Amino acid sequence: MFHKLLPMLLLCTATSAAAQSIYSWKDASGRVHYSDTPPSEGSKARTLRQAPLAPTAPAAQGTPRPAVGETYAEKEQAFRKRRAEAAEAEEKARKDQIEDERKQKECADLRRYLAGVSGGQRMGRYNDAGEVIMMSDDERTAEAEHTRATLEKNCK
Repeated sequence: MFHKLLPMLLLCTATSAAAQSIYSWKDASGRVHYSDTPPSEGSKARTLRQAPLAPTAPAAQGTPRPAVGETYAEKEQAFRKRRAEAAEAEEKARKDQIEDERKQKECADLRRYLAGVSGGQRMGRYNDAGEVIMMSDDERTAEAEHTRATLEKNCK
């Protein structure tokens, strides 16, 4: 039981001593004394540790508070804001990557189509009735020019 009580007593003593001033002085016989109360008027005492001053008034409402004195709630709010910003940036990067992959696939398809149109083989298109209509040489040349212009505009 005593071994549990001793740390508690030491803790209580340390906290109460930390909040008080400590004085040192010599008496008439030359002995040094240490106490939390100042000596009688006749002795010259030295203050070894000053008691903490009273808490200062809080800062005015309009002035910003320093980051050192941030409360837990403010730190938590700042952390959540940073985490949300990071999540937004990650989502934007993911969407940009998907869009980039889509654009690369579209450009690859256009290049294959241009190779087919420019290759000289016969090509056809479907009309509204679903029938195949073969393209003439002039139509293939015009389609190749249109595809090249699209590639230059969108696939650099």
